[in-house]
Amino acid sequence: MTSARTFSLLAAATVVSGWLAGAALERSAVGVRIWLTMGVESWATFSRGAVSGLTIDGFLGVAATALIIGAAMSATFDRDSDRVTPAPLIVAAAFSVLGLLLTAKAMSLVQLLAASPPAADLPPIFQAYLIWGVDFRAAAAAVAFVAVVWTLFDLSAAPQRSGAVETPAE
Repeated sequence: MTSARTFSLLAAATVVSGWLAGAALERSAVGVRIWLTMGVESWATFSRGAVSGLTIDGFLGVAATALIIGAAMSATFDRDSDRVTPAPLIVAAAFSVLGLLLTAKAMSLVQLLAASPPAADLPPIFQAYLIWGVDFRAAAAAVAFVAVVWTLFDLSAAPQRSGAVETPAE
């Protein structure tokens, strides 16, 4: 049986990783289209002023990762469980850590803009940011979120699946 501690950590991880995934997917679906329309120089100007957004993403990423790893550890050490960490939770932890690494990569690309590079240097920075800081990061956040939700549903249903089916006496 899964403990209340594990469910609480999973619930919190679901909220935080969902927030992170939603923001990343919104940026991928909406933000990129706007940046492409406005141009690379406008993106660079925007990004210089939006460093706090990456800081928030980093904070949410660390919080989600800590909650997911905490839930994995809690699920592993629950007294009545079989002491096996659910596979989707391992996937969630791995993709959450990957998301942190991608956020660090995105932050390093935005830091290049602080020096106000010439306009000719902006397109490769922008393309790298789109790949590492938007697309891959959104994918990692989405996979981590889906895996956390999967784990939450799986563990919620576990007591019902583990009970033996009784047949009525005739």
